[in-house]
Amino acid sequence: MGRPAKIDEPTKTYSLLMSVRQYDRLAAHSERLQKTSREQVAVSDLMREGIDIYLDALDEDSDEEQTKD
Repeated sequence: MGRPAKIDEPTKTYSLLMSVRQYDRLAAHSERLQKTSREQVAVSDLMREGIDIYLDALDEDSDEEQTKD
């Protein structure tokens, strides 16, 4: 049986180069959050969530700039 899809939309695979320190920090947070969650919390989940937060902030800044013009 295959793994259930975590993303309910088209996806794209991207190879990311990051420092071991960054990965280890994410892995530690993933482990900590996994202990209190009913679902798996993988490093990739944290990365996607962080990207969404960053994109929302960029979109908000962009919207504010457009309303000033």
